Amino acid sequence: MEHDERYGPEHDTLSDKLDYMTTAHFFTRFVSYIIDIIILWAVSQILVYPILNVFEIRDAYLWIPFFSIDNIMTALIYFSYFVLMTHFFQQTLGKMITGISVISQDGRRLTFAQVVYRELVGRFINNQLFYLPYLMVIFTENRIGLHDFFADTYVVKNNYQSYKNMIKARYLRETYDGQ
Repeated sequence: MEHDERYGPEHDTLSDKLDYMTTAHFFTRFVSYIIDIIILWAVSQILVYPILNVFEIRDAYLWIPFFSIDNIMTALIYFSYFVLMTHFFQQTLGKMITGISVISQDGRRLTFAQVVYRELVGRFINNQLFYLPYLMVIFTENRIGLHDFFADTYVVKNNYQSYKNMIKARYLRETYDGQ
């Protein structure tokens, strides 16, 4: 049995096809995450570790070694980076390089609550589950991860998003002009 048909949206409406076309693929999102992790590692190596070594508190911890000053500082930088970059720019440096950004499901700018749910709560849960929920992007229709479900967000390709808006506007204009 041959399979000539590519996977596409479940519905055949123009809007569904445009939404499917504009959402970012798993590999693009994965590459942007790797870039972000490299950036965060560099920041930690340049700022955090020298400061902790100067004050000789790198090995200090609260209650158990898991709560070391080193781990706490790294976690603060990690979550702050994702929350602040997504809130102010709708994308991190990795997403900027790969040409994708985060938008609300209704196409509007992200609210701070959406950013917190997506970047803080969603990432914490994904990280605790060994990054497996990120694989949902491969299997969901609109390529949405667990953290996107929490925050009602999409990750879109920047170049296709502008085309989508232009096509929808033209389609609506032609539809209403013809009536």
